[in-house]
Amino acid sequence: MTADRPIRVSFLGDTLIGGEAQDVLEREGYDYAFGGIRHLLDDSDLVVANLEGPVTQRAEPGAKHDTGRKRYWYRAHPDSLDAMRRAGIGVVSLANNHVLDYGPEGLLDTIEALDARGFEHCGAGRNRPAARRPVQVEVRGLTFSFSSAMQRYDIYVAEQVYAGRDRPGPERLSPQRLSQDLKRGESQRGVRVVLAHWGRNYRPVNGRQIRLARNIVDAGADLIVGHHPHVPQPLRLVRGVPVAYSLGNGLLGTPGRFHSGRPPYGLVLTVDFGVDGSVLALEVVPIKVDNSLVNFRPVVADGAEVGPLLRELLDPELVWGEHGGGLRAEVPAQLAGKMLALDDAGESIEP
Repeated sequence: MTADRPIRVSFLGDTLIGGEAQDVLEREGYDYAFGGIRHLLDDSDLVVANLEGPVTQRAEPGAKHDTGRKRYWYRAHPDSLDAMRRAGIGVVSLANNHVLDYGPEGLLDTIEALDARGFEHCGAGRNRPAARRPVQVEVRGLTFSFSSAMQRYDIYVAEQVYAGRDRPGPERLSPQRLSQDLKRGESQRGVRVVLAHWGRNYRPVNGRQIRLARNIVDAGADLIVGHHPHVPQPLRLVRGVPVAYSLGNGLLGTPGRFHSGRPPYGLVLTVDFGVDGSVLALEVVPIKVDNSLVNFRPVVADGAEVGPLLRELLDPELVWGEHGGGLRAEVPAQLAGKMLALDDAGESIEP
């Protein structure tokens, strides 16, 4: 690694090395899950993932309201975290709708297990101040501040999922609170990343996400990476700030619901930063995540089969070229940065 090499940070979508994959993982080992995409992460200085569920050995799942639709409970064994560390994951987001699947105690088990293995985490905690608190990581001299929050959903308000003054849970997404948190770090040189759990499962990007993205950019974010829909959604520059609306699934131990034309892919996003924190390049590699086909071991998708999808997803303002199984675009200085005044019509995405 040379000193002048860009600082590389890679992002994975919904990730949990457990769940219905547990039997396979106990037979093959936890590193098995990374075998098909490990090479995509090897050159990264840091890997960030959304940890889509608790890491606990508790047997009793938490209660969920009966909504007339199938509900899901996720869980991973603490040993799975060692494989995540070996793959380079150092920061995880906990702001999601599954982090309380095994109750508040399961969340506290998760935090204890992460702390014991040296992970940084954000987005959920034993109360709202802890859930809200950003985490800072220094990577080759550049400071990254990660904040994470989950969009407000009526069902999770009713179930009291969100963290409260004295209640464990995930942080609820509020642009106003994010603005306060991001401005606290304005005096520090670095990159402010917001990890947003938002949108609707297996649906295209919607107007609410687009409005929230603009609000978060205005609040001071330098990069927004989204998850929750389980399918990939567009990557756009919003007022010069990269916004990946959804990376889809990463390594997730669930069969998924890839039918009726739902794309069975996730995205691995890698961002190259300059030493001053500027975004130099974006790289997107599509991965196959339909576990009925890949058996809980995602692999790089063939370029020919996902070419039309990528053309639809990736920002047309940038020039994308083939690179390492995916597509890469340099970000010209005149396009990067929040000071660029873009026409709102140029940012719009059809839901």
